[in-house]
Amino acid sequence: MKIKLLYFWATSVLLAVATGCSHNDIAPEDDTKPGTEETETKGVSFIAGNESTRTSLNYDTSNFYWEDGDKIYVKDEDKVFQHSSNSVSGNKVSTFKFMMPGRYTKNSYTVYYPGKNGTENKVKIASSQTQNGPDNTLHFGTVGDCGTGEANLQNGQYKFTLVHSPAYLCFKPIYDHPLADTYVTKIEVTADKNIAGDYTLKEDGTLTGTGSSNTITLTPKDGSSNKGFKMVNDAEKKTCASGRMFMVIMPGTYALTIKYYITDTKTGVSGVITKKFNSFEYVANRYYDMPSKLTVRYYGDDYYMWDAKNEYWFGHKNEQPKEMGTPGSNYPTSSDALRWYNKTAKFPTAATNSAKRCPNVNEITWYCMKGDPRWDNTTLWSVWEHLYTCGMWFKKESVIVSENHKSYAQLVNVSYDGKNRIAKPGVYETPKSNKDIKKGTPDNLNNYFFLPAMGVYSKESLHNFREYGFYWSKTLDPYISERAYSLFFNAGEAGWSNFRNRDSGCTLWTPK
Repeated sequence: MKIKLLYFWATSVLLAVATGCSHNDIAPEDDTKPGTEETETKGVSFIAGNESTRTSLNYDTSNFYWEDGDKIYVKDEDKVFQHSSNSVSGNKVSTFKFMMPGRYTKNSYTVYYPGKNGTENKVKIASSQTQNGPDNTLHFGTVGDCGTGEANLQNGQYKFTLVHSPAYLCFKPIYDHPLADTYVTKIEVTADKNIAGDYTLKEDGTLTGTGSSNTITLTPKDGSSNKGFKMVNDAEKKTCASGRMFMVIMPGTYALTIKYYITDTKTGVSGVITKKFNSFEYVANRYYDMPSKLTVRYYGDDYYMWDAKNEYWFGHKNEQPKEMGTPGSNYPTSSDALRWYNKTAKFPTAATNSAKRCPNVNEITWYCMKGDPRWDNTTLWSVWEHLYTCGMWFKKESVIVSENHKSYAQLVNVSYDGKNRIAKPGVYETPKSNKDIKKGTPDNLNNYFFLPAMGVYSKESLHNFREYGFYWSKTLDPYISERAYSLFFNAGEAGWSNFRNRDSGCTLWTPK
């Protein structure tokens, strides 16, 4: 028998599953006669040597191998299940002769491989699976890999190939930016029907039974650290990826929810990234590459003095402090005209350099008072090759316009309370802030945008990182020439400030 192993790639677009496939031919069975066999005294020999019959996989070459402890079962002439008197010794064994006790007089018998934790034709697909080392499939036999094969009598020996009965999921988490000290610690797959539990292996290789769990958890371990699989950067430090992870599941048609648990061991930040797939048929004896791109927001590390031409640490990025309490050197001074704030602008003239695309103060009032600000300490984002949380969700400008029956021009020219704060000022005011701050992620993310709490630079130091967000407006303060309006927020409020000096190093943003 010749086996062709198919690899399927399942992809999701807008939570839908589409499929494409490619295939690799497993090396065909050697039809030549075997050499003279050593005399065996423990039973009848059942020989498995074709690459397709083995129980661990080299993903890149498509080769299978028998692994340490593997044994087979055959129902003999007396209808009694017998298991091989010997088992595989060693790993990545290419061929193996199983010796079977019992009587065998027919030309063919069904061989059962129930996995290391199964017996006879009883199989257990584990709801908790562990993989030791990236790209390693040695755990297959212990977590539910199984199959049957037809053993045919040839020259006094029975030869067979094994057809595997489960389906297999392959995960290789990737991220489009570099990460350091970040690990994938767990993958959890939940289906709308059971995908694990106890099953019966039929003679034709199909699995029957209802199972007992609709969730399988795969725990990756690498060496003695048990941190999981590290996200490793490529040579150019532009992207990163972990090694492949494999899961054995009951074949069937399922809608899957996949959760990736990741941890940054330096920052101590952990999070869960969830992907959903519509109903799709996962066929026995096939491997499915599941889309595993991590959806973590990435932010640059550019901060600016108000409307400066160059960012705060331009030309000195290696000296930029990335932790609070660690001072940097070569921060901007007034002698550095390109990194210093725009000194020539006078109210009501708006920014003309780096801050010219930022919202004006009128627009900021709408975001704070009508934008349903929500503090979120669970959404992951990255900067400086590390993971962080904490930031604020605001409704998009288009949503605010629609809900308040305004035009974009009205948001630009008039604040939420009817005042125009970009024109000639009236009486000095202390700006209000919205202290009715909800917590958590909005239900309808399409209506919101997210700003991370990236803090502020003051001279040589970073302050309030993950505590506050400070974002410039294009509007100067009308009363004190050294100040400009900015958006600020924390866990308890969101507002517009006229207390921020223009020599502060804040982040930039544009209306969403």
